[in-house]
Amino acid sequence: MNGNRHISIWMVITVISAWFGCTKDVDIDFPDTEPVVVVDGSIELGSPPIIFLTRSRSFNEPLGSDALTDIFVNDAIVEVSNGTDTVQLGEICAAQLSMEDLEIAAELLGTDVATLQSIDYCIYVDTSFSMLGELNTIYQLDIRTTEGDQLHAETFIREPIPLDSLWFEFWAGSDSLGFIYAELTDPGGEQNAYQWSAQRTNLYPGTEEMKDNGFIEPLGSVFEDRFFDGLNFEFFYNRGQVPNSAKEDDNNEESGFFKLGDTVDVRFATTTIAAYQYYTTSDDQLVNNGSPFAVPANLPSNIEGGIGLWAGYAPVVQEVICIP
Repeated sequence: MNGNRHISIWMVITVISAWFGCTKDVDIDFPDTEPVVVVDGSIELGSPPIIFLTRSRSFNEPLGSDALTDIFVNDAIVEVSNGTDTVQLGEICAAQLSMEDLEIAAELLGTDVATLQSIDYCIYVDTSFSMLGELNTIYQLDIRTTEGDQLHAETFIREPIPLDSLWFEFWAGSDSLGFIYAELTDPGGEQNAYQWSAQRTNLYPGTEEMKDNGFIEPLGSVFEDRFFDGLNFEFFYNRGQVPNSAKEDDNNEESGFFKLGDTVDVRFATTTIAAYQYYTTSDDQLVNNGSPFAVPANLPSNIEGGIGLWAGYAPVVQEVICIP
């Protein structure tokens, strides 16, 4: 034991010496990169496809609200086909919407109206609702931009797999805060991936404000069944929050917890392995953001001619009331 302790001390001394000994200023010259089209698209069971189209930016380019608005790819031809029918999606930007429509869009996108007003978000959506997600169907996405980019991707909507049960448990001796637990029976002999998100639908006390505007995914919300294929097991999730949220309960001791008395809709969706790979790598990068020991990595992509994700989901929504 003493030998291991001495090794640890010398390792610490070496690291500290190297840290404080490096006093030379180092300028890192990041090379400019050519922008590529980034796709964030999904189609859910019973819902129309929704596509975000942006362009990547070089590390050296300035980033502000104007720059964020400029990254959206406008006037593209975006088509979705189910093998029988093809629909062209229409482009809708936040600046075109009324306040009522902005509130609906904010809930749909899991953000707030102020954010939509500060950045002119644009999405492509089937406004005719003529193509809604169906089970066991392959959906092809084809995009042509005014700059000549051509992109293609395919996804699939699998059978939904509902949770067996949901319940609330207090955490670490608390008498008011806790997590939501679930039981799942995974079908054996097939590769399944799942996504968890939740929305608190009750109001803040003394107000008309719902606690969550939409479903929110915590870190690690997407997982696959490699290690529990065909098994019945229990798991739990913390409460997710919108990035940079200014809400009081996202910035005090309630952060990450559900609260006694909350009414929560849990959205549990089957999805594709491509979505699992994309979000797992994305979560790893978020967790390691700013770490000098993090390994940079490109997000996995299923987009030909660009980068990003086109994913199918089959969600089942179940309610749980947070009582012991």
